[in-house]
Amino acid sequence: MVLASCANRGIGPQGGPKDTIPPKMVKEEPENGTVNYQGKTVTIHFNEYIQLDNVSENLMICPPQKQQPELKQVGKMVKLTFQDPLLDSTTYSVDFGSAICDYHEKNPLKNYFIAFSTGPEIDSLEVFGHLYNAEDLNPVSGVIVGLQANLHDSAFTTEPLTRISKTDAAGHFGIHNIKSGSYRLYGLGDVSRDYMFQPGESLAWSDSLVTPVTETDSLGNVYVGPSDLMLWYFKEDKTRRAFMRARREEAHRIVLTFSAAQDSMPVFRPIDSLQMEDIFIQSSAKRDTLTLWLRDSSLIKMDTIRLEMTYYRTDSVYNLERTTDTIQAAYRAPNLAPKVLAAKKREAAARRLEIRSNARPKMDIYDTLYISSVVPIERLEQDSITLRQKIDTSHWRNIPLRIQLRDSAHMSYWLICTLEKGAEYELKIDSNAVWDIYGKSNKQKVIPMTVKTDEEYATLTVKMSPYEPQMRLQLLNDQDKVLRDLPAVEATVLKYLTPASYYLRMYFDLNGDGRWTTGSWEQKRQPEPVYYFPAKLTLKANWEFEETFDYTAKPQVESKPAEIRKDGNPQAKK
Repeated sequence: MVLASCANRGIGPQGGPKDTIPPKMVKEEPENGTVNYQGKTVTIHFNEYIQLDNVSENLMICPPQKQQPELKQVGKMVKLTFQDPLLDSTTYSVDFGSAICDYHEKNPLKNYFIAFSTGPEIDSLEVFGHLYNAEDLNPVSGVIVGLQANLHDSAFTTEPLTRISKTDAAGHFGIHNIKSGSYRLYGLGDVSRDYMFQPGESLAWSDSLVTPVTETDSLGNVYVGPSDLMLWYFKEDKTRRAFMRARREEAHRIVLTFSAAQDSMPVFRPIDSLQMEDIFIQSSAKRDTLTLWLRDSSLIKMDTIRLEMTYYRTDSVYNLERTTDTIQAAYRAPNLAPKVLAAKKREAAARRLEIRSNARPKMDIYDTLYISSVVPIERLEQDSITLRQKIDTSHWRNIPLRIQLRDSAHMSYWLICTLEKGAEYELKIDSNAVWDIYGKSNKQKVIPMTVKTDEEYATLTVKMSPYEPQMRLQLLNDQDKVLRDLPAVEATVLKYLTPASYYLRMYFDLNGDGRWTTGSWEQKRQPEPVYYFPAKLTLKANWEFEETFDYTAKPQVESKPAEIRKDGNPQAKK
């Protein structure tokens, strides 16, 4: 008998290394650089089976087409058929980006590009540059950048761009096969996909005309460009305003949601037997949500509440118009078992009003005390809210306290008082001190608190050199978020900084409104220019730091510290 041993069955045949090689083009019809082409198709053959990936994001055709060409992939071939008539004496370019991949491993053939002309020559001029988000100087990817041969400003909104490209993750763009002449340069968040600017789309433009050139110096070096174009990308301060929906998930309140903040409070008119004094209206901090609290028990029991609401919304070109809608808010009680329903009713009857406060063991010196509720407050018993300061282990003294409404929704109140640095306090809210609009009151709440001392903070002095009166200084955290925004002086002092890492940003407040202002296409106004201090600042407690901020020391886009710089952000193009 012959015994044969076999290999480990769990392993099996392994094959060779993973394929990482993209497809290779073996034939083009027409060939790249063909002139006097009269056909309507572009056919490319490859050395292996292929697939197409994310064509809508990758495929770029110049000049832009009104009707998208038909693109087919069969086996080892890609065929593109133009639907628009081809223009006479025009250079066409087809850039597949990374859309062409091999069939099995999806290895992309990056930046595959073919150009041909319907006339006797190929236009060969090129320009290059970068596009950055105007507010934070981050590069933005996936943005259409194009040249417009029509030099009238109106062409940006009425005619497709003449030659186009798209930014990569570094915000870089290159526009190719350009005819000799002068052009306008634009960036466009082309949501409408028509290669023209529409209200609401993000945009950028160059104030100067662009004239592509190719020059050769005495040493034979060839210059193609311009190669250092710069665009500042922004979204206009225009917001589509509309009423979104009404929700009544609880019987006693209706939540109205809007697409953006309301400049003025909508006007309500009751329908049926409603009385507006029976409804308490609360606005959110961002003014994009209204909560209608139903105070009357008969209203709460109604299946459907109907109201007329008059408010402002934007039309198709972002003009505000006054309109009236009928709001219908229906409540459908959940179908609960009798025992569960009885338990919920007992829970609701026993509910106490929850009171919150910003009082905490470590209070910042600049904090102002307040209390707040999750339900509108009907009244407070001011004598039942007290603050006392610890003198020693057995002695306390009461601190004078003045209570003042903090917001129009009656959801919070300031506790105005004088607090000493380093002192210990106790905030006491007696039981039944605060009552909400449904007659519910709070449980007793006692909150110990201590105010920080000067020694627990850092101080930063920023010397602006050169200094200009229109400068404003922003203190940023490590997420590039603004913590403070204040007018800059020649030596700006930032006090009471919690020990941490910070960054600085400066902008020119050209219109003097005390905030960074975006651009406007209608007014042909660029966004206010922004500059970063080029280093991270690590501040320690009980230390005073001093830095000199010279915004001219580095090129604008190179000044942003690498720790908070982000590569192309697709969200910014929306």
